[in-house]
Amino acid sequence: MPATLTLHGIDGCPAGWLVLSQKSHHPSSTISAGIYATLDELAPKLHADDIVAIDMPIGLPNPQSYPRACDIAARKTLGPRACCVFSAPCRGTLEHLDHYPSACAWHREATGKGISCQAFNILPKIHELDQFLSRRPATANFHEIHPEISFAHMNASSGKPTPVLTKKSSPDGSQTRIALIEQVFPGNLQNPAAMDRLNQSLGPRSHHGKPRWALNDLYDAFAALWSAHRIIANNADVIPAAHLGNPARDATGKIMQIQA
Repeated sequence: MPATLTLHGIDGCPAGWLVLSQKSHHPSSTISAGIYATLDELAPKLHADDIVAIDMPIGLPNPQSYPRACDIAARKTLGPRACCVFSAPCRGTLEHLDHYPSACAWHREATGKGISCQAFNILPKIHELDQFLSRRPATANFHEIHPEISFAHMNASSGKPTPVLTKKSSPDGSQTRIALIEQVFPGNLQNPAAMDRLNQSLGPRSHHGKPRWALNDLYDAFAALWSAHRIIANNADVIPAAHLGNPARDATGKIMQIQA
């Protein structure tokens, strides 16, 4: 394993991308944090062997393969919290980034179903990631994760993923996720000095009245970083399980699967 190998957990945020990074050789080492306006801005910080776990759809289906098998399987894993997983939109929707009615109409014509406002709102980030991976395929090893699937595995009971049933926006939901993160990354969220360091690295949560990042973005980035550790250790859960090690791919060759 290269000495320079670094793991990155990434979540989208209003200011761009919230990134947590940690050396793979030292799971208890200091976690660095930063916000990058674009993935191109982040690129110089990445190395070819780095593992990047990102909370964003990577492989995008065509109408015939919609919805993705990984989205269906992820909803099944979350059970009562299945609403947390939206179906990644078809690739053709990327032609309608700026107009929700047009995007929804195209998608409904192609698949018989529209797209959610949630999916449309992150369409620019889906597009940015898609273009970045097409232009810079050797920048790092990118893997799609879903934070609620990661939290379900952190919360596993008898080896079985156990979804966190409280919403992350609620006080109980927030505290539950903090406790899970502290189990795997002790001394970060409940350590005032460590939290101050993270806040200083990330900067203010708002600027001129506009939000830059939220605590939920930070929690989800921790979930992604945890999954990155599991990916490099080859013990990540793959959704859906790849047949004979051959995961489904989209029209551009990008993998359509979620890891946790």
